[in-house]
Amino acid sequence: MTVRLKHWPEWRATRHKGRFYRNSLMLILLIVSIPGLITGIVMYQLVVGRMENEFNRMHQSQIENRARNVDDQLAYLEMNLSHWAFEPRFGNALRNLDFIYYFNETQEIVTTLYVLQGSHPLIQSAQLYLQEPKPILFNRDYTELTDSSLAAAYQRYLTMGNHVYWTDWRPGSKKEANATAEATQDKGLNSVQEQSLNGEQEKPLNTADGNPLVLVHKIPGESIHPFGALIVTLDNEKVASLLKTLTPYDEGLTFLMDEEGRTLISGDSDSSRPYTAFEQRLKEEVSLHKDSRSFLFRYDDQTYSVSYGTLDRIDSAWTYVSAAPLNAITSPVKLISTIIVVASAGSLLLGLLLSWFASRQIYSPVARMLHLLTPVRSDSESDRDKETAGAGLDEFELLERQWHELTSRSVSAHRQLQEHLPHLRTSFVLQLIQGHMYAYSEEDLRQRMSHLGFELEGRQFLLVQMYFTGYDQLQGRFGSQDKGLVTFAAVNIIQEVARAYFSQSSAMNFHNLSSAMLIIAPESESIKPQARIWAEELVDVIARTLRLNVILMVSRPVTALQELPGQLVEMEQAAAYRRVEEGSQILDLEDEQCFRNDEGASYPLGLERELIQTLRLVNLSEAEQALTAFMSDITGAGRTEFQVQQMMLQLLGSIQHMMLQTGVTPYTLFGGSNMYEQLSAIREPVQMQEWMVREVFLPYIEEIQSRTQEPLKQVVERTMRYIEQHYASDISLESCADLEQMTPYALSKAFKQVSGSNFIDYVTRVRMDAAKQLLRETAMRINDVAAAVGYQHSYFNRIFKKQEGITPSQYRDQWFK
Repeated sequence: MTVRLKHWPEWRATRHKGRFYRNSLMLILLIVSIPGLITGIVMYQLVVGRMENEFNRMHQSQIENRARNVDDQLAYLEMNLSHWAFEPRFGNALRNLDFIYYFNETQEIVTTLYVLQGSHPLIQSAQLYLQEPKPILFNRDYTELTDSSLAAAYQRYLTMGNHVYWTDWRPGSKKEANATAEATQDKGLNSVQEQSLNGEQEKPLNTADGNPLVLVHKIPGESIHPFGALIVTLDNEKVASLLKTLTPYDEGLTFLMDEEGRTLISGDSDSSRPYTAFEQRLKEEVSLHKDSRSFLFRYDDQTYSVSYGTLDRIDSAWTYVSAAPLNAITSPVKLISTIIVVASAGSLLLGLLLSWFASRQIYSPVARMLHLLTPVRSDSESDRDKETAGAGLDEFELLERQWHELTSRSVSAHRQLQEHLPHLRTSFVLQLIQGHMYAYSEEDLRQRMSHLGFELEGRQFLLVQMYFTGYDQLQGRFGSQDKGLVTFAAVNIIQEVARAYFSQSSAMNFHNLSSAMLIIAPESESIKPQARIWAEELVDVIARTLRLNVILMVSRPVTALQELPGQLVEMEQAAAYRRVEEGSQILDLEDEQCFRNDEGASYPLGLERELIQTLRLVNLSEAEQALTAFMSDITGAGRTEFQVQQMMLQLLGSIQHMMLQTGVTPYTLFGGSNMYEQLSAIREPVQMQEWMVREVFLPYIEEIQSRTQEPLKQVVERTMRYIEQHYASDISLESCADLEQMTPYALSKAFKQVSGSNFIDYVTRVRMDAAKQLLRETAMRINDVAAAVGYQHSYFNRIFKKQEGITPSQYRDQWFK
């Protein structure tokens, strides 16, 4: 008792001090709570209405931007389909083509449809329907429509709409197809032609409720008498997902309707959606608010922000309507205002508890962040992390989890990249040697290959092509459909053997019992002997494992990547002149003894290579010289007229093969003419040479130049217009090149090539013309004239005298005499 009384004054003082602090803290919290009470009441009473109007305005801006995206997606589909419809492969040549006999053309059409289907994520399927020569449907394969009802159903695409149109009808069940066939038979066998003559066309939209949108382009694209149609069907779910982007929230309704107010597709892909009555009310409200693009609409005790607009399609105008409930915004505000009031009132009671609790917890997240940023962590810290893994997360714990998740994703992405890198390298090299990269410069090719992990500095390139023969003798081990499997096994053997000899190599699989390999070696090394040793071992290994013979051809080493396509062409052409022997062969393209050389009738393969190379480089003068040397060789040594004609026909075939590789179709280039027939009718060598230059060389070179010059011409024309508009300012080649996103050297070269004059000369000429006009038509001082055309006075006098031969003052005096 004595001890308690002894410490009573100190305990009482401490108690009063604690009470003082608690009262002070409560007073402070009370003062702080008053603004919170006022804020909560004001927010509850006034802010909600203003928020609805403000969010309605914001939603309109957001939805307009998103609607432009939807419009761009649909416009891209229309433009892309028109591009394909005007392709030569979908031209009038299909009208009478035997698709069974010309299997390659049929396969190309199917492949093109696959490419078209994959060109846009909204496309579900791409089809080609041909009415002539007989009803044919291309989808995943070639199908003759022997079922008259199904043929009649697809024939409707030729009667509906304009040349390009949107529809939501497509052939459905067999019952629908039979109904279409009966309707067509009732109209007569030539109903399509009768409807066309009478100007009758079926309405393309809302022909079948619930079907997806279909974009149709009749072919040929340029013809007014189409005989087929490209049919692109959109994925309803993806289109619905795209329309959902027009609502800022997950709730609400979005739909497209045509000019007559009928719904084309809704953002809710579920056909049983409970929005029928709501959707009808929305359409009525939209018709009442034609002067505004957005308004507030109350329905079932909810306020909706409604925005609508027009999407101009190629054959009609669609209207998009988006209704987003604002309760998702205002309800949290109401709740927050209530919480503010309650929290402000309760802060007096919770103040002391929160102040004590916060003092103990405020440093805990900071400590965990410090531990996370510490490179080395102890075992005890790791154990604590495991214990707190199941607890609630604060902000710092969330950051920690995100950090680990991002790190895991980064490692996974890096691993996937490493797994796919060999396939990317092989795919790029395959496109390179096949000539698909002809538009890229040497520097661009090297840069792209460096990004794929190739080391190209100070390297030379050697191309090897392999043909595997003796497959017919393996019918007991492999079937007739296993050529791809055998080729795959051979390519794997090639890669394994090559690793022991070359540090960098890439094997390519052609899937037709042939392959190629690119070898990259230092320029200081002699690569041919090493390649010979590798080839001998490869031939032996393939003979022992696969029991196949190998025809292996080695090109000459080159130092430029752009020369590789030419090397592949030379090897493909030279393969026809090899000696036909049993067993495997290792042929060197530079060793002419490896190829057939009949005395008195040998074909000048080397001269042909030079000629084709000059054409690939679009050099007419050198091509004419190479042709002269070729003609001189084949007309010498007592050759007969037949031999000369056969060799010229061989040359024409090689040139057309080269054209196909560079993307030029000979049939289109020559207007469908039979070039072999024309050449066979010429008997004189001189006339043959003139015909070859006039009918073959010149059209090809003009076609290639037109392809390469058109983009440059547009760039130069824009630059010239810019100079004419801004000649008074400081214009430089570098600034104009930056505007066109080109290098100054490339712009200067293009300017000279297109306009015929240098960049500086053209700028000077424009400024001089403007200066002379000012000198003739105004009384401006010479200094002011110089500044008006972008020159300093002293330099202006010198350049004017250099260009015109007299000073500006003399020019003005001479003009007013």
